[in-house]
Amino acid sequence: MRDLPTGPALLALARDVLLRDLLPVLPDEAALDARLVASSMAIAEREAEASAHAPPAVAGELEKFYDAEGGETASLLRRLAHDLRTGAFERSGPQDDQARQILWQLTISKLRLANPRFLAANGFR
Repeated sequence: MRDLPTGPALLALARDVLLRDLLPVLPDEAALDARLVASSMAIAEREAEASAHAPPAVAGELEKFYDAEGGETASLLRRLAHDLRTGAFERSGPQDDQARQILWQLTISKLRLANPRFLAANGFR
């Protein structure tokens, strides 16, 4: 069991202090840098909350795709990356479509962490 506050909560608190208390007293030329730091903190907070693993739905799809029930997600992601680099999915068929669907799910999950406003602005939930 971890102590409270958690890492993500500490990041949120530090970001709030930066934006609410420090940004108003910083010189104008430092404001853009402070906002960049605040955005980076928000990304780190979301990543810490979500953990570094693929979402369970993607993990399940990878297991089905590679017929590797109970397979380690990280190694299945490496296998998918290798297959992509070597052109395994450049044809048109059911396996290629399934690989594209997995990539789409991964892309959306990464955008949820890195840039959720982009998703919202483009009609994704």
